[in-house]
Amino acid sequence: MPIVKRPLWLKRWLNRRTVGMVQRYVRWAGRRGLPSVRREGDRLGRIHYAFTPRYRRRLGRQIARLLGLQPGSPEVTGILRSAYRISDRAAFEVVALHAGVVSPDEAAASATVADVEPLAATLASGRGAVLLGMHMGNVYALLCALDRLRLPVSVIAYQSNKLPDGFFEQMVAGTDIETIPARPERAAFYGLSKAVKRGRATFIPVDQIHKAGGVETEFLGKRVTMPGGPVALARKFRVPIFPVFLDAAEPQWCYRLGAPIELDGSSSLEEDVARMSSILDAFIRAHPHLWSWHQRRWHRYPFADDA
Repeated sequence: MPIVKRPLWLKRWLNRRTVGMVQRYVRWAGRRGLPSVRREGDRLGRIHYAFTPRYRRRLGRQIARLLGLQPGSPEVTGILRSAYRISDRAAFEVVALHAGVVSPDEAAASATVADVEPLAATLASGRGAVLLGMHMGNVYALLCALDRLRLPVSVIAYQSNKLPDGFFEQMVAGTDIETIPARPERAAFYGLSKAVKRGRATFIPVDQIHKAGGVETEFLGKRVTMPGGPVALARKFRVPIFPVFLDAAEPQWCYRLGAPIELDGSSSLEEDVARMSSILDAFIRAHPHLWSWHQRRWHRYPFADDA
């Protein structure tokens, strides 16, 4: 029997209806505060894991191959259970922030940021910076924590068709956090350039693998196209790159800024992108239970030695 694809308008309508249902659920959970939001987000992650058996088995085989583990082993199962739970809880918290049931101050209090002094000194000197991010935990809690420290931060925002218009702008209303739409890419790079020139830290998640364009490099055992914008910004304006790491998700989001990386222009753009990708690659391999394996496009690519 041939597979019947839903029209694009219908898919978008259904997606928005789903987001609307989640928003109502968030408002209900949020009546009892942030701890309730976190508990319900955890519960959704466990349900999500339970209802995607074929998908998670495919993911599990790929994770096992990458990390040298046995498919179906307790180690692989534990990685995926944790990834679903942490990622979905983070998304639930983001929706709660947008819905107003969690305030930016509450979000900031739910995250700690270690080794922030070099970034603060950089921004105090009038230089901008690039924060090299990953899809680990609730990055908007991280941004609210940096805003609470009076550090000017901007973030590239990927406005999905599933979300209502102005979702991210409304979510950070009342803070100094600046959102920059990710599309069109030329306008996004211009917005990021202006932010860097104004001495702001720009947070850019670089594990958002591009469907087209970008810079081809190796990442988690596969040849993928990674965004070159963060490296291009740092090279053009001679500003440091700070990798952002999530060390733990309990009892708070425990973030840490890596040592600043200065790109002197002696390497090519491709070499610098490969260097940044290798930093993220090594951290994810060391902390696989914290990365959103089921949310990214990584699983759709073949392994480099199969290509």
